[in-house]
Amino acid sequence: MFGYYSMYRKKASKKPKKKPKNNWFERLSLDQNKQLCKAAKLRHGGTKKDLIERLIENEQTSQFGPEGNFFSLNVDAIKQLCRARNLQVSGQKFDLVLRILHCDNGTAPEGTTLKRAATQIVSEVDSATGQVVEKHVPKKRKKAAPSASKAYTRVQKKIEAVRQKKYQSHWGSKTHSCDVYGLVANILTSEAIENLTTDPRLAYDIAKAAITSLTDNFHTMQRPGYDDMGDLGTIDSSLRTIAEKVKTILSEEEREEFASWIEGWDNIGEPYGLTMDTQLLETVEFIRGNDGDQKSEEKLDERKPAAMPTKADGGQKPEEEVYERKPAAMPTKPDGGQDKSDSNNLINENVKNNELVH
Repeated sequence: MFGYYSMYRKKASKKPKKKPKNNWFERLSLDQNKQLCKAAKLRHGGTKKDLIERLIENEQTSQFGPEGNFFSLNVDAIKQLCRARNLQVSGQKFDLVLRILHCDNGTAPEGTTLKRAATQIVSEVDSATGQVVEKHVPKKRKKAAPSASKAYTRVQKKIEAVRQKKYQSHWGSKTHSCDVYGLVANILTSEAIENLTTDPRLAYDIAKAAITSLTDNFHTMQRPGYDDMGDLGTIDSSLRTIAEKVKTILSEEEREEFASWIEGWDNIGEPYGLTMDTQLLETVEFIRGNDGDQKSEEKLDERKPAAMPTKADGGQKPEEEVYERKPAAMPTKPDGGQDKSDSNNLINENVKNNELVH
């Protein structure tokens, strides 16, 4: 019965497909098109269709309309136009286009200023006229001064980024630990070691912050056993370099603290095999002043497989006993015995030898 009625049931009507947009102005709202018309000194009355026709017919604004062809301007190209006018390049495409039209036509709203990039005046000699001309050149941003607190926060945020979508897949989860170790290695090389000669105390604080942040937040990492880029070796060598430069300026308490947080990283990474091929324990003993101490050697030997016993240990017997262990020769005949002619020859040789002896 239900099957009978289902045959004559009306099918749900499909939603009509959206018509493709012919140009970028159709994607904008009515108010946005009005703002573009005002900025370009065009009439801004009428319907949305009328506004789009005016923007397309205008030479100044028509370059921003086409999409998906050779003549279309993407966001990067529009940003270059903003840079040529010393304007800021932040924001969406509509903000960039509106900023350019305000700059070219001088139609910025009253009480507002254009968002210009930070510039500096540079005097140059014009090659054509030979006169000195002043130009506005965008300022280059200065590098932020490194600090221990920033290093700790950067490593912490990178470890907590494991919740991001790119680290949720099977293969993406393997790259998270590689990115974390790469960041720590970069901080040690580009910030800590670069300041060793000028400010060794700052270099020590940055290294301490990076390693302690790694150990404090290590439990958040899901698959910490991957190091495809070999950044753990860079971390190991960087810590050794920092220890050699900083050891003389540290007090005994600071040396012990230095050695303790390196040992903390070694203890956390050891179960995952991260510190197996490193020399962190030698660095610890170097910091404490016990270069030849037997404790570090014993701890290192625990990670290595046991060596084969030697003669002195009684594990191997003399060579005569070793020869006795050799298996007997296989019989030459299938019945397990020797040939009669061979046995007769052996008997004759033994008799001759006995006669020569007597």
